[in-house]
Amino acid sequence: MKIKINKSRLENIISNFQPFLEKRDNSQITSHILIETQPNAVILKATDYEIGIMAKIQDETVQTEEKITVNGKEILNVLKSLKDSEIELISNENELEIKQEKTKIKLQSFIGENFPEFPKDYKNSKINIDSGSIINSLKKILPVIDANSSRIEIRNALIDIKDSQIKFVATDTKRLEVISFNNPTIEKIQFMFPRRAILEVQKFFNDQASIYFNENNIIIENDTYTFFTRIPNGNFLDYERVIPKDLNIKNKIKIDKEKMIESLKIISSVSKKVKLSFGKEKLTFESINDSDAKAMTEIEIEKEINKDFIDSNNENIEICVTTQHILEYIKNIDSTHFEFGINENKNSACLLKSDNFILVVIPTIM
Repeated sequence: MKIKINKSRLENIISNFQPFLEKRDNSQITSHILIETQPNAVILKATDYEIGIMAKIQDETVQTEEKITVNGKEILNVLKSLKDSEIELISNENELEIKQEKTKIKLQSFIGENFPEFPKDYKNSKINIDSGSIINSLKKILPVIDANSSRIEIRNALIDIKDSQIKFVATDTKRLEVISFNNPTIEKIQFMFPRRAILEVQKFFNDQASIYFNENNIIIENDTYTFFTRIPNGNFLDYERVIPKDLNIKNKIKIDKEKMIESLKIISSVSKKVKLSFGKEKLTFESINDSDAKAMTEIEIEKEINKDFIDSNNENIEICVTTQHILEYIKNIDSTHFEFGINENKNSACLLKSDNFILVVIPTIM
């Protein structure tokens, strides 16, 4: 192998590959990046078996077919030390030589044929939905996923395709978020998507890409990158049972997004919890904590709630929720207003809705 390549371009790719590498044991081939030459292209791969990434660099000067691996952290450190100009990569039996002008650096390599295989034969299992919608939806529900939970359904998102719809779901048991799209298909597929994979795909796929699946993997691919993540084993909870039906929500209040964000930020400056008091014409926010610090504010609401209930009981409808749970949802909605659905029972689940994006949140104890 003897190739010339732009140093900055290679450094950028290898830098983004770092989360895919084995960090604890440099003797493992998964701590290495595979560099492979094919006619008219240079291929780079990294994987720790759970997730993997491949980059394809078109280069018409390359005609040989060879494979070599090099420690991913070591080559990144070398590239950072070099000038921003062209470098040359030369492979020998057990090493990779990196040359730039009068500089020569040699790194130990492993046999390329021993590098883990990437998914194959998946082209006939394409998911027919816009890739931008998939990646953006996963990004929106990301804050709900708890990477440290021992429960598999809390550590992963769910992609659920059935009844001509595709749904993206995440829960931490205190809240549940669902994004729905119409998706004309007869397919019925349900699989979990890891939080870690959501974080990584955002680095590589901003434009159009193709989404595939097989028995064990989800694959995302465009002209430059191919990404895969293993599908976690296990079952997601029956999330549809958690979502209150519209007929069960007696009060639906239309609220301005920016006013809600501003008010919740005021409360969150002194408290993690907020008491929401829904009156006939206004919504009052009050901090709830054990310290002496207090905060209170209010906004007007555009749609009156159940006057009969308030008049007969001479009180507002009050609930207590975690401030951050509401804020994280509202910041990710696209519309200027959203609907806040509540019942008179302060312990009942609340349903927040904006277009195709909903949040079910369980009130906390005051």
